[in-house]
Amino acid sequence: MKNVVKRSLIGLAVLLLLAVAVSGGLWLTLSRSGLPKRDGEVALAGLSAPADVRFDRWGVPHVEARSSRDLAAALGYLHANDRFVQMELGRRLAAGRLAELFGRPFVARDQYSRTLRLYDAAEKSWKAAGPETRALLTAYSQGVNAWLAERGRDLPTELRALGFLEGVHLAPWTPVDSLAFVSLMASDLSFVGGIQEETRFQWVSTLGPEKTRELIGSDPVELSPEVLHLAAKSPGKAIAVAEPPGIPGSNAWAVGSSRSATGSPLVANDMHLGLGLPCTWYQVMLRSPDYEAAGVTLPGLPVVVVGQNRHLAWALTNSMLDAADVYFEELDASGTRVRRGDGWAPVREELGTIQVRDGEPVTSRRRATDLGPLLAAEPEHGLPARSLLWTLYEHGDSFGALLKLGRARTLDEVPAAIADYVAPAQNLIVADRDGGLLSTVLGRVPQRRSGDGRLPEPAWNPERGWDGLRPQATNPTVLRPADDVLVSANNDSRTAGYNLPWSGDFDLPHRAQRIREVLLARQAWTPQDLAAMQSDAVSLYARQIVHLVAGPYQGDAARASAALQRWDGSMGLQGPSALYAMVEHELAAGIFGDEAKQLEIPPVYSRERVLRALEGGMSQDWFDDVSTPAIEDRRAIVTRALDRAWKMGASRWGSDVAQWRYADIHQLVLRNPLGQVPYVGRLFNRGFFPVGGSATTIAAFSGVWRQDVQPVVFGPSMRWIADTANPDRSLAVLPGGQSGHVSDDHYDDQIQPFLNGQPHPVHWSPQAIEKATVSRLRLRPSGN
Repeated sequence: MKNVVKRSLIGLAVLLLLAVAVSGGLWLTLSRSGLPKRDGEVALAGLSAPADVRFDRWGVPHVEARSSRDLAAALGYLHANDRFVQMELGRRLAAGRLAELFGRPFVARDQYSRTLRLYDAAEKSWKAAGPETRALLTAYSQGVNAWLAERGRDLPTELRALGFLEGVHLAPWTPVDSLAFVSLMASDLSFVGGIQEETRFQWVSTLGPEKTRELIGSDPVELSPEVLHLAAKSPGKAIAVAEPPGIPGSNAWAVGSSRSATGSPLVANDMHLGLGLPCTWYQVMLRSPDYEAAGVTLPGLPVVVVGQNRHLAWALTNSMLDAADVYFEELDASGTRVRRGDGWAPVREELGTIQVRDGEPVTSRRRATDLGPLLAAEPEHGLPARSLLWTLYEHGDSFGALLKLGRARTLDEVPAAIADYVAPAQNLIVADRDGGLLSTVLGRVPQRRSGDGRLPEPAWNPERGWDGLRPQATNPTVLRPADDVLVSANNDSRTAGYNLPWSGDFDLPHRAQRIREVLLARQAWTPQDLAAMQSDAVSLYARQIVHLVAGPYQGDAARASAALQRWDGSMGLQGPSALYAMVEHELAAGIFGDEAKQLEIPPVYSRERVLRALEGGMSQDWFDDVSTPAIEDRRAIVTRALDRAWKMGASRWGSDVAQWRYADIHQLVLRNPLGQVPYVGRLFNRGFFPVGGSATTIAAFSGVWRQDVQPVVFGPSMRWIADTANPDRSLAVLPGGQSGHVSDDHYDDQIQPFLNGQPHPVHWSPQAIEKATVSRLRLRPSGN
């Protein structure tokens, strides 16, 4: 999956840094006030009967209740108990209400969230929700609010630092707040906001149509006459945000009964997101007569997102589908209408107010067309006003679909369970305890009248646009594969013979190929074996690049080439992995960096383009360094990359490449939003941790190069291995802990097991849960 957390739930470090500056210094006292309650008894509104919560040594709650509604109420309390700061920032981000906490610097961020109508989409979902969805979200809200009422002024240190006891209002939780987390996830995983399409439009205006086609890919690319005309008029200045530079996605795989030592299928999943503290996910085990599931939940939503029930186990990776399109608009002289063919359609405008901490309120202006939100023109970047179409705005019940998936008993029930799921689109793998495997795409795909969504389209042309969404049943599906293996790693999920339009920014196939290669090499897999496999650091992509840049060369380039030719492609902490990482970086900069720098446009490199250029699939003009008078060719650029990488490594670690330390340039810091605070910030962060792997290995740890290091900021946000034969043999681990409270024991207690590839057992049976219990919390209906 893409970088959901960096822009939403956890990646708000600067937000809290600013908050600290205006909080009156309350953060200086890192007290244990407001720590999670994990024993005793609590009165909880919304319960129909007492519920029992038993915590294991990792702080994982195992909840037993009379009904799914009671489970939702209990989970609302538990999420707030451990993660309310995370939840509060998330709902404010979606609603465009950060400036209330952090002041004027966040007015633009709030306006952007409001323009995208993230919270509006949640409100629309709530109004269209069925009775059960409404009941569960209402019960969940009651659980959250019971925690708030119980705590009163005994709030966690982080909330106190944000000023919630000094004039900042802490509103009750609502069902729409919960559904806003679906909007946040969709925003990050759907590449919404036009970033990629606008970047590609920038390429057309600066590099021209042919080079743009090369950059986009080998598939034919349609460039409408209207877009070409607008590109010709563009000033060619860089837009604000570049396309993502190859962020790693997620891994999921399943082996069937014939390859499992347990006699039933096994499922493994590690979703790759921005890494930080607190973690994205919260592990639970929930049991009632009408809902029974163990796995990971997203604080804010009362449903197991990835996990297993008594019959099935399921896993997710981001499908990388293009689920949002930008349509250029032509406004009339008054700016109140947009052209539609030979006529005009009105522009709707709504005014609101953004409250600003320690400042005057700011008027919020939201505009929309018949297509969707209207983004303002940016003349300095050659961008006209444009409308946004996005699957999130379409009717559906993604929360309800996940709930039904958790209740499914057979593979045959899965298609109907997920039919109403819309966004964000995900690759779904499901395994049946009785032996069957299923993979499909969870979500709905736009039915485009023309084009494939890779470039903006003219909204005034009636031949453009969407005709709704295709049914989920038309998505690529594999049922009971012959080799008894299913693999998903953000690669193109189309099956052989699939002929419907399928547009997205799919990852290279190398991670998926490596997973399949390892799985097919043996049989009798155990959960522990799959856990070890999640730490595999061999890069098939690196092996292919090394093969393509093989010599002969002279001097340091020859030394680098020889060392790489002897290497096995393992991105370990020491050895040629450091050399390879620097060579790969130099190749990307050498082939594509000069054009971007000269034209003042965002970087155009990606691993896919580097590979395609080295294989001869792109014009040789890309190898010419436009910053020099000479005409460089492929050999010159490759030689320079090898030479520079060797010199940098030798100056740092010496001439023996076996002693070079990838660990020195590839390190992980788990940052808390308060981690940038001077002096005390280090108390909230954890690291530095040397890690192996790369964006192209199963152990997918990666980040963006900064000078001569590549700090790790993306990686597995959880690891989950499900044994469908016996859930007590399932395994899980988080890259941090269950709690978001820095003074809590469960804030960081899973970091070392996570780094060591040592997940802990999942407790499913009553006997296993009882044996693992270290504390109990009794939840009783209020008034009893």
